[in-house]
Amino acid sequence: MTARLLALLVLLAGLAVIARVLVPTRPAPPVELASSRQCLDCHPGVAAEWQASHHALAYENPEVVKLSQNYRNEECLACHAPRPVLAFAPGERVLARAGDRSLGVDCLACHAHPEGGVATSDPNPPEDAPCRPRTVARMASVEHCASCHNQHGTVDQWRNAPAEIDGRPIRGDGCLHCHMPVAWRAGGRAGRNHAFPAAHSLPSLQQAVVLRGEWTDRPRVEMRNVGAGHNFPTDERSRAADLQVRWRRAGAWGAWEHRHRFRDPYRDETDLTNTQLPAGETWRSELEPPAAAEAAEVRLLFRTNPFQPDDEAAEVARIRLEPSPSD
Repeated sequence: MTARLLALLVLLAGLAVIARVLVPTRPAPPVELASSRQCLDCHPGVAAEWQASHHALAYENPEVVKLSQNYRNEECLACHAPRPVLAFAPGERVLARAGDRSLGVDCLACHAHPEGGVATSDPNPPEDAPCRPRTVARMASVEHCASCHNQHGTVDQWRNAPAEIDGRPIRGDGCLHCHMPVAWRAGGRAGRNHAFPAAHSLPSLQQAVVLRGEWTDRPRVEMRNVGAGHNFPTDERSRAADLQVRWRRAGAWGAWEHRHRFRDPYRDETDLTNTQLPAGETWRSELEPPAAAEAAEVRLLFRTNPFQPDDEAAEVARIRLEPSPSD
């Protein structure tokens, strides 16, 4: 009796499996997306990455709030709380949305499709998912990012950058090459990193430029843009990269002194010129050592706004220079 019952249970289990294979499952009913908050539960891995990104912080970033005078400069709203980009022509400047601004550059800003559902660069999306994803090639193109990130010329800089720098491919096939690297998530699924590592990521900054120097007849320093597929620093004109030098005399180090600033000034800063470092180019300078200088240190500080104090800036690189023995 027990053997018959066990055989019956095995048969029923097999029939259930066959039924699930042969009988198509009914797709989940479509969800009308009114807010990016609806995306977070179904995509926890992506959500965690995005929430750690400066896209999520775009509207409430205290530096942006301060520099825009609490958005009295309304031009900033369009890119810090944008409407869905796909509602505009490729590369066309977006407009600001009226609601949910605290979410910054949110899921729907990039993914909402004008005809409903969401857009993805995935060539094989699960079409029966509640958000009804569909493949849109533009999602992986530079034009998708250009609507906001070409306001200060970053995409144009990328277009003008060399394909290779020092024999190494640098441009890739677009912005995703550097700013959305492959991320592995639960279940072994691969996707694009929605943390968008960029200027707030020290490893990304350190891959962008190389600082070198020597001290033969006199100290010299150079910085080369080897890893950014655009100018350094780029995008927001509030960003700045400063080279500083300090000297050692009688065994003691002096204070840091400003040597050079890399930055694209605002339109009203008419007394300043654009000193960004284009991709593949090198900036060089001789240093004037004070009397009895024994050594020098040169460092590169990256500031997310030009008024940021040294102790809050990111130190990207530091080198030490000492006179060569022949001197």
